[in-house]
Amino acid sequence: MRANILRSSFSNWQPGYASGVMATQKGYKRAITIFWNYAAGQESAKGFTEAFTKGGGQIVKELTLPFPNVEFQALLTEIAAQKPDVVFAFFAGAGAAKFVKDYDAAGLRKVAPLIGSGFLTDGVLEAQGASAQGLQTALHYADGIDTPRNNAFRNKYAVTYKAQPDVYAVQGYDAAAILGAGLSAVKGDFKQRDAMVAAMRKVQIDSPRGKYTLSASHNPVQDFYIREAKGRENVMTGIAVKVLADPGRGCRM
Repeated sequence: MRANILRSSFSNWQPGYASGVMATQKGYKRAITIFWNYAAGQESAKGFTEAFTKGGGQIVKELTLPFPNVEFQALLTEIAAQKPDVVFAFFAGAGAAKFVKDYDAAGLRKVAPLIGSGFLTDGVLEAQGASAQGLQTALHYADGIDTPRNNAFRNKYAVTYKAQPDVYAVQGYDAAAILGAGLSAVKGDFKQRDAMVAAMRKVQIDSPRGKYTLSASHNPVQDFYIREAKGRENVMTGIAVKVLADPGRGCRM
C-alpha cells in the first residue's frame, strides 16, 4: 500500500469476516463458499473462512467460477449434493441478481440458508424480487441505522437527489470529509501534501455509518451490520462485529 492512499470504504476481507462471525453466531457448522475467482471474491471468501473456522466451523467445499461468468447451474447442483448448513456467496451487480434468483429457483433456500457480503443484495434488491426477501448479509452500512447523524444525512440526501442513499453514497460522502480534514489542516494549501496526508491519517470521521478512524493500513476501523432484505431495503437487524480492523496483511507502507 502506498503511504498516500486512504480508503473511506472497506477492505474485501472485512465484510467476509463479518459474515463468518454472523454464521457462527447462528450456530452453523458446515459451510460452502461460492464466489467469482478474482481478487475481490478471493479476499472476501478468505475473510469468511477465517472467522468461520475460528468459531469452530468447517468449510466443506469452495466453489468458484471466473469473473464475470454467471453460469451457476453446475455449482448449484454441487451445493444440493453437499447439503451444507449455510452457503456464503460473493457476487455483486447483475451477477448477484442472477445468482440469488437461480439459488431460489433451484429450491436451495430450503436446503441451506444463503448469506454473504452485503454486495450480494446492495443495489439489486428490486431486480432480485421475492428471491432475495429475508436474505441476511453483513456490511458497513445498512438501511435503518437510527442515529441523528444518519437520519439527517438520509433526509438531506433524499431531498437533494430524490432517492435514498446507499453504501456508495456514504463512502463518497466520507471521502470528501477525509479530504476536507486534510485541507483544513493545511489551510487549503494543497502543495503541503505531506502535512495534509498526515492529518488525513489521524482523522476521526463522524459518518452516517457511525464514527470510525483509519487503521495503520489506511482502512476504516468500523462496525459491520447484520442486514435483512425487506422490500427494497437492507434493514439493520444487529451488529456482527464492532470496530473491525482489517489486519493489513501484505501491506507495505
